[in-house]
Amino acid sequence: MQKFLIVDDESVNCRLLKEFLAERACCDIAYSGKDALKLYTTAWETGNDYDLMLLDISMPEMDGLEVLDRIRRSEESRGIKLGTGLPIIILTAVKDSFMSAFKKGAEEYILKPVNRETLIGKIDEQLKKRAQG
Repeated sequence: MQKFLIVDDESVNCRLLKEFLAERACCDIAYSGKDALKLYTTAWETGNDYDLMLLDISMPEMDGLEVLDRIRRSEESRGIKLGTGLPIIILTAVKDSFMSAFKKGAEEYILKPVNRETLIGKIDEQLKKRAQG
């Protein structure tokens, strides 16, 4: 079974996403950017990496764009080229961060509310790209 990290400060969104993905992935949840970075770091340090991250932008303490930037810089420092690291899909209600997210290395940008079929399709697309890469 695949391992995903869901990052959103709204517990309702996390539960819904976890339900959407229950048949295909074991999902960890982080309710803040800081917690997401801790889980991400622990996962790669222990060799138990995530297969994919679903990341909200608007969160307290540290927003999703900062999390994205820190993950991409961490990957770069370990010799992981952009486009070959952790697939990160932005799920947000924020429309105006589209270009910033892609510039920082997001693979997809999906506006909330998210439809299950669209989400699964985008996840499958990203995982297929990584498998071929």
